[in-house]
Amino acid sequence: MEFISGMRYSLLFLGLGMGLLSACSQKTSEERMFHPQKVDSSIPTHINEISRALDQRDPQPEWYVKRAKLYLSLNQATPALKDLTKATALDPSLGEAYFYKAKILLQGQQYQETMRMMMQAKAFNYYSPESEAILTETYVGLKQYERALGHGLKAIKLSPSEAKHYVLLAQAQVGTGDTTRALVNLQRALVRDSVSLPAFRELSAIYTARKLYDYAYPLVQQGVRKQPQDGFWWQQLGQYFLSRNQTDTALATFSRAINLNPKQAQAYAGLGEAWYKKRQYSTALPLLEKARELGLPMTEHNRWILASCLEWTGQKEAARQQYVFLTRKYPQNRRYSVALQRVTRPVPQRTIIDTLSGISVF
Repeated sequence: MEFISGMRYSLLFLGLGMGLLSACSQKTSEERMFHPQKVDSSIPTHINEISRALDQRDPQPEWYVKRAKLYLSLNQATPALKDLTKATALDPSLGEAYFYKAKILLQGQQYQETMRMMMQAKAFNYYSPESEAILTETYVGLKQYERALGHGLKAIKLSPSEAKHYVLLAQAQVGTGDTTRALVNLQRALVRDSVSLPAFRELSAIYTARKLYDYAYPLVQQGVRKQPQDGFWWQQLGQYFLSRNQTDTALATFSRAINLNPKQAQAYAGLGEAWYKKRQYSTALPLLEKARELGLPMTEHNRWILASCLEWTGQKEAARQQYVFLTRKYPQNRRYSVALQRVTRPVPQRTIIDTLSGISVF
């Protein structure tokens, strides 16, 4: 009996021990679960580890590429480009380094240099599906739209779920004048990403060009809300207000666009048109000329406003040249020929009668 009683106590203590052990184990598990910050695996930590390795040993070019990619994940392009340059100096045949250099240069819209880096990457047998997207965007930036089309189609074939690739193909199609297919591809982009700001951007530009301002407006509102420091959205918003004859609001909106992006030709043109609508021709004219200097496409509408401002500021000969162009290209529009006659017609001279001979001081 004593033996059995002892066994019971032993089993009881053993059960209590196992319970305590399980509780401790559970507590340790819970601590690990709710305190992940105890294990530091952040990107800055990885960068520091690679930096220490580069300082202590013979630097390997691949390490510089790895650190550059970590910098890029933090949107730190300057140190990334520096590392990639070191990598190609140590190993000029490192194709991956040229590829990532191209990505950085593309962000800065350095299209010629981007293309050169992509050719280097190809020469050293580096290729990824993203290469086609980079080439598409580069050719669009260089306005070589036919070439961009081919690479855009390849990018979609390789990554059909990527919304950005449909936007890039649409940009190339807009460049060739095929806005119908561009609209289809932008809708495909939105199927894959319903809040794609690049898709909203292209759609709003197409709708605005077609004067479908009510279609463009909700897209522009999203852009202004999510990217308030991007002058493009304010310029598009200004076009909407201008179409509604809310001229003072348009003036403020276009001015905001120019403050954010002083090289935006369309914003200067919009601001000039707003002053033109207020009959402030001498204020409008330098803004329109600035827009031309920045590369504004001289559409029929833009040329008419410029010609009108030239005429009403007294620059009749310059206005006449613009009216001649409009009359020849658009002979069906009578207002151009009427304006041409107006600035060409000689100004009647007033007859001055000399009355001195009929007056005597004596």
